[in-house]
Amino acid sequence: MMTRPNPIRLMLVDDHRVVHQALAEMISFVEDFELVAQGSNGQEAITLCAEFQPDIILMDVVMPVMDGIEATSRILSDNPHIKILALSSFQDEVSVNSMLKSGAVGYILKNTSVDELESIIRTVAEGNTVIDSSLMQKILQPNLSHYSNASLSPRELEIIKMISRGMSYNQIADSLTISLSTVKFHIGNILSKLGVETRNEAIVVAAKSNII
Repeated sequence: MMTRPNPIRLMLVDDHRVVHQALAEMISFVEDFELVAQGSNGQEAITLCAEFQPDIILMDVVMPVMDGIEATSRILSDNPHIKILALSSFQDEVSVNSMLKSGAVGYILKNTSVDELESIIRTVAEGNTVIDSSLMQKILQPNLSHYSNASLSPRELEIIKMISRGMSYNQIADSLTISLSTVKFHIGNILSKLGVETRNEAIVVAAKSNII
């Protein structure tokens, strides 16, 4: 397998020592993964993030002191370039939706296999959103008839497909030869029509309703 020029710098935030031990061992065997910091709650995550600036944070949801939902929102407000992937044993709709609304790029379960987790981390590093397939029926309480009648324009359909491939707003603007402000205008319309608040939620809804 070809390795990246620079390692993917990871931070783990979880209040269970056994999780730290298992993931640290897994990461140590992947040549282009580097575990730069570990925290046991959301408050520690904020402090460590400011110091180590990881590429991706594997974030638990329910933790003492500060949960992963609040930590995700606060970290991304100051560090929008960092990708946060929820890694939790909780499968309820509230936990999943709350993490996505806070800006997490995905939500996977702690029973994910080592091989799957390595692949997911690489997928997230490339700018994509990942949701555990077993959770798809639980999130966003989708009303597919509502989404199918969302009437996205051809341009909006084009843009949501580009977003789902992990393209940035600037990349979309360059690809379509339109301004960044126009891209943001279209994305605002997409979110409104799909009844969601973030691009990650939009990707999930669009995929589930066969828009993309």
